[in-house]
Amino acid sequence: MRDFAPLDGLDSAIDWWREAGVDCDFSDEATDWLAKAEPAEAVTAAPPPIVQPPARPSPLERALAQGDGVRIGGDRGEWPDSLEKFREWWMTEPSLADGSLDRRLPPRGVAGARLMVLVGQPEGDDDEGLLTGGAGRLLSAMLKAMGVADHEVYLSSTLPAPMALPDWADLSQRGLGDVVRHHLELAAPQRVLAIGRSQLELFGFSPDQAREPLTLDCGTRRFPLLAAPDFSQLARSAPRRERFWNRWLEWTR
Repeated sequence: MRDFAPLDGLDSAIDWWREAGVDCDFSDEATDWLAKAEPAEAVTAAPPPIVQPPARPSPLERALAQGDGVRIGGDRGEWPDSLEKFREWWMTEPSLADGSLDRRLPPRGVAGARLMVLVGQPEGDDDEGLLTGGAGRLLSAMLKAMGVADHEVYLSSTLPAPMALPDWADLSQRGLGDVVRHHLELAAPQRVLAIGRSQLELFGFSPDQAREPLTLDCGTRRFPLLAAPDFSQLARSAPRRERFWNRWLEWTR
């Protein structure tokens, strides 16, 4: 007779309990006696954090951060001395605007124009050139009412590419106003119409002064200057259009 092992008959006992319908141990939560143990989940190490490289400042941001060092436009002694060369420089000089060069738009027109229209920056829908979108259509209607032909107008912006919320006072301190004055000297228009009064901070004019006809000194030349509200303000406000029209008539009388 062999010795009795503790595990002998265990399978039979479990079968008996299963046939009796008792296969769980009831407590606060049911426990399945017959369930196979699930393998423990493998513990994986957390991936190392991704370290982003520091953003490189743009040429314009570097110019603005230099204080009295590198100024917008660089060395004034190397500025172009003709309107044709200025347009090429306007499209390539790194410190003039942030972003890729293909975002820049050149001025349009010929030197000595009857009227220079100066906007702060290109519009978002200027797909085919400066002022070729909705603002350009409004300007065309304005010029037609003024009796100014398209070929008598020189179109330019103070920034070659759009900039979100430009700080005109800071841009003036960094030399952008001097660049625009140089541009005016080369273009030599008879009159200047600035659309958007905020850009006049480049020339040191206060908001109160911007509501009256001004004279802009540019080296050896002086240009009559009239400022108007932004195109968006003129488009949605009939009183603004009326006030601007009366000021235009007085200015050109």
